[in-house]
Amino acid sequence: MELITQYYEYLFWGVLVVLAVCTIVSLIYVIRAHLTVDRIIGINLISTIVVVMICVLAKLLGEDYLVDIAVVYVVLSFIAVLLLCRIYINLFDKKQGEGKEHDR
Repeated sequence: MELITQYYEYLFWGVLVVLAVCTIVSLIYVIRAHLTVDRIIGINLISTIVVVMICVLAKLLGEDYLVDIAVVYVVLSFIAVLLLCRIYINLFDKKQGEGKEHDR
């Protein structure tokens, strides 16, 4: 039984490494994106990956309070993306009213 527990621990550390690589790739995507919409989606993706990483750490370390932190982070991320979208829509409407081109 001890061997299975050790393999699960290796699995969780492997998952954390893969998620860290995914976060770095997503960050590169956000930096290189030309459209604001792509950046907002990339930021949302990064926050989702971070929440999954926090949950994996909670299981790996056996600390239940980390799941509470993940839930708070999800709510804050959701509110932030809503605000960013609202700001983007308002700016887009202003540009359309002035007759300017779309996002860049």
